[in-house]
Amino acid sequence: MLFNKNIVMEFKFTVKHNQDSKRAVDALIDEFGISSNMQKRIRLYGNLWINDIPARMIDIVHTGDRIVAHPDKDYSESIPIITNQISGIEVIFEDEHLIVLNKPADLVVHPTMSHPDNTLLDLISDKKLHPVTRLDRETTGALIIAKHPHSHYQIAKNHIRRIYWALTHGHWTKQQNTVNQPIKRFPNSIMVRVVDQTGKSAITNYRVLYSFKEQNLDWVEFALETGRTHQIRVHSLYCGHPLLGDGLYGISNYCEFDHQDNFNILRIDPNLNFLCFQENFNENNEYEINENIEYNCKQYKLIHTDSLKINPQRVAPEYQANFKSLITEKQLILDSLIKRQALHSRLIGFTHPITKKYLEFKAELPNDMMKLFENLE
Repeated sequence: MLFNKNIVMEFKFTVKHNQDSKRAVDALIDEFGISSNMQKRIRLYGNLWINDIPARMIDIVHTGDRIVAHPDKDYSESIPIITNQISGIEVIFEDEHLIVLNKPADLVVHPTMSHPDNTLLDLISDKKLHPVTRLDRETTGALIIAKHPHSHYQIAKNHIRRIYWALTHGHWTKQQNTVNQPIKRFPNSIMVRVVDQTGKSAITNYRVLYSFKEQNLDWVEFALETGRTHQIRVHSLYCGHPLLGDGLYGISNYCEFDHQDNFNILRIDPNLNFLCFQENFNENNEYEINENIEYNCKQYKLIHTDSLKINPQRVAPEYQANFKSLITEKQLILDSLIKRQALHSRLIGFTHPITKKYLEFKAELPNDMMKLFENLE
């Protein structure tokens, strides 16, 4: 496959002996591994030639035939994809097929209903790009963006190595292990995910890189085998070790400082049911319970309060006692040292879509996490 200076896709090859008597489309699949969408684009909107003669995708080819295909008829007028150099967005690697970036915090990767513009894709190019891997708005680090659909398809169909660094509350019992718990969207919530046995498979490997004994924090490396939404954050909370600074899955959902800087424990337990960690709380105080239900419905963007009667596994029963021990003024002060979840995509490895060479890139820690580590040392 060739690309001219304007990044035009041209699938060009000579039919090999083992491709003899195949349909042109099957020879293209065999040679380039093109997706079904790419096959459709060539058939409906592009061009195909066999030995310089216009042909169809179903035509039979023979050994030595010269095949040329384009997914767009107006390939000669294509405009090059220009990547804008944006302050604060480090380009780790770029060629005519893909970009690897070190994403900063407070930046949405692609347009959504709630963030229709000013996203990462909007900023780096005015042409259509294809995010192969995605990060939460407040998560920093390495991610891959493809410049054309074929590149996206080829990268995504092979294994992508994804390594994350994070700071978590408490000390993990095992220095390394695998969390294999399915995840699904919390009923009637727009964004919250929970462990649920009816959810999709989610596998996270972790190992503790360093334990900050005095601060009761662990520096943990996570390696993903699957890529569910909020997977690391959900699994960390499930194991009783939420990420530092996580406003959706962290300890700040269970305790707070009031306007007079007094430390308060909120009347909710790890499963989002409205109980209290304090022994002197009267569970029959219906008014206070209902007030907390209404507040948390707004916080978690839940459509109906009945959703909170469901008992999702926010924290596994065997880890709940240890989790409750983290709900302290000391841990909340530490939690406020960073204004987002302390999660960084440290490394990404993948097979190049054209050269088939395995590539691996590391993203340096952002300033807020660097300062956090300095404060903990």
